Amino acid sequence: MNLHYKISGSGPVLLLIHGAYINSEIWHYQEIYFKQYFRVLSVDLRGHGRTPQSELQEYKVDTFGEDLLHLMDELGIEKVCVCGLSLGAMIAQYLASSYPSRIQGIVLVGATASLRLNVTERIITTLIFPKWIAMRLFGRLTTKEFMKISFFLTWFMLGNKWLGNSSTREKIRSSIAQVPRSELKKIYNAVHTFRLQDLQKGDFPVLIISGENDSPVIHRHSEYLKRKVGSRGSHFKIESAGHACNHDQPFVFNQILHDWFKDFGIINPEEARMVVSKSSKANFILKGR
Repeated sequence: MNLHYKISGSGPVLLLIHGAYINSEIWHYQEIYFKQYFRVLSVDLRGHGRTPQSELQEYKVDTFGEDLLHLMDELGIEKVCVCGLSLGAMIAQYLASSYPSRIQGIVLVGATASLRLNVTERIITTLIFPKWIAMRLFGRLTTKEFMKISFFLTWFMLGNKWLGNSSTREKIRSSIAQVPRSELKKIYNAVHTFRLQDLQKGDFPVLIISGENDSPVIHRHSEYLKRKVGSRGSHFKIESAGHACNHDQPFVFNQILHDWFKDFGIINPEEARMVVSKSSKANFILKGR
């Protein structure tokens, strides 16, 4: 698969993986900052952004994961620190579980552990909104119709705070508008079929971040993931931020990542300096470190 990607900076590799239906532009503020310390690799997954669609009838999380692994091989990258948002966090878990020797650390943002983590979720995914209904629905919608329905349902169930500030909402809208109609159901299939990954296979550190205004499901899954990885994991919750908390509160998000990278020796503590905008009033809450 011919993935569109960008590389900037030098040093250890930081792989940034975006969420479903958006693209690598969601990492704009992270690319600008972390290229001081990393060789930052941001990628548009197949069917997203500038990467073309493919002939596959369905996508799965491992489809995207294997694409990224092949790209790493092509670029001669042996080991990465992976930062994934939403669907990207699923892909990060897949890579860490399947190829732990190639992972330096993982950052899970707005993360889901499985679409069938408990009884309620199993009922929803098998009885209330099974795969065949989702595939039929998304197969009939245009991208514009999909965007309208998705934003309305999200607003109705979770409110605009989940969607983030006006800049983040506009970024998401413009990204979804680029997704071809034929890719809508393929991408959703990857999310719908995601199951638990074994993060016990490696000794890499795990950072879990969620926005204060993210859904209760995300907060519950974040707590679950923190318990699963135990002392290897850290969990932060960013105030005044929604699902894409990296874009809502970039200064706070970058500070959390920066300090975590420094603490675990992923970047050199002696060279690490962080300047956070004094105008940023957002705070973060540390849990379970």
